[in-house]
Amino acid sequence: MHLCSLVVCIFVLELVSGVLDYVGFGTVASVLWDTYCRAVGNQKALERMTLKDSIVILRRDLRAVSSVDEFAKWAKMRRKLDALTARFESVSSELAIERTAFELYANLVLRAAVYGLRAVINVYNYRTPVFYVPANWFYPVLWFLSLPAAPMGSVSVTVWSFACNRVCKRSAVIFGRVLKPVAIAPAEAATFAAASPAAMQPLSARN
Repeated sequence: MHLCSLVVCIFVLELVSGVLDYVGFGTVASVLWDTYCRAVGNQKALERMTLKDSIVILRRDLRAVSSVDEFAKWAKMRRKLDALTARFESVSSELAIERTAFELYANLVLRAAVYGLRAVINVYNYRTPVFYVPANWFYPVLWFLSLPAAPMGSVSVTVWSFACNRVCKRSAVIFGRVLKPVAIAPAEAATFAAASPAAMQPLSARN
């Protein structure tokens, strides 16, 4: 692999790893499941949606029928509602099992792809220097930068991968905090108000 391509490949891999670690492999697997259902058209998911709509409509119609004046009609609709509800619960259970298996498999594949590819790159290129650094700048730690077997005075693939991993993970956390809206939880706001009632009063009242 060309040296420049190797550097970029390692950085992209660690960037993907940092994002996945921050977002969560389980969350990505859940998104993949929803995408899979929409793209392929999962029959159980479609059946569950249809049953749900039918149950909502039937419950609405059932409320409009008097169980005293139209008992026969009401009982027939009630039996149909019970049958649809039982089928809905059965399909939901089967779909939950299928979803759990899919997400577990997707989670394992994502982890194997990221960690496996990282291990292959590091093992295959453990003697390859990524770039060289000025000896007079990094003299005390030259041996560390070249671990495990790169030439002295260079940065090894392993060290470069570790550095990219730390930077990408930290950047993902910072970027996530910047995007996340800042809000005071209701319980925290109530605690703050109880702890400092004078701070909540107008300035004129305090004077």
